[in-house]
Amino acid sequence: MTKNFKRSAIVAASAATVLSLAVATPSFAHQGVGSTSSTSETLVAPVAHTEATLPVTITDIPATVTQIGKITKGAKFVAYKLPADTTAIPAAQPTTGGKPAKVEANLASTGTVSYALEIHVPVTAGTTKFAVYNAAGVGAFVTVTVDAAGVATATTSEALTAAYVEPTKPALGEGKSVKGDRGFKKGHRR
Repeated sequence: MTKNFKRSAIVAASAATVLSLAVATPSFAHQGVGSTSSTSETLVAPVAHTEATLPVTITDIPATVTQIGKITKGAKFVAYKLPADTTAIPAAQPTTGGKPAKVEANLASTGTVSYALEIHVPVTAGTTKFAVYNAAGVGAFVTVTVDAAGVATATTSEALTAAYVEPTKPALGEGKSVKGDRGFKKGHRR
């Protein structure tokens, strides 16, 4: 009889829990008496893109820098999209509208490393023009043509060369920063 009583108590407790959750759940979702809230958010679908690559030469790499990833981060390039009728880069590097261009390393089977600049362009057929500047402000006129199959081919007016620049961390408040001493350790002030 005690087993049946224990089972009955467990079943009753379970039923009470389920019932209380069923009754309480709608109140958890309620925002409050008299308050209404509605937000409208417009999401923009990402534009399909393809990558065009151009060979890059990186110079002045210190002997202490041996990691390929660090070398590619030390090669800084900024790409500025130009109007379709442009025939040359601006006389001075623009101060707005540029996007950092990524440098990728390619390791050949012979063990040699080559570097390439990636420029993202829409996958639709057509021609897009860019002014690409290195960290020293030296620019090149780049034309990217995408064919009907979505294959991008890039040409440049000048060879793309960048001197290695030691990557720096952003200043406080300028994006990601170093993780470190926040002033608290396990809930206690240091």
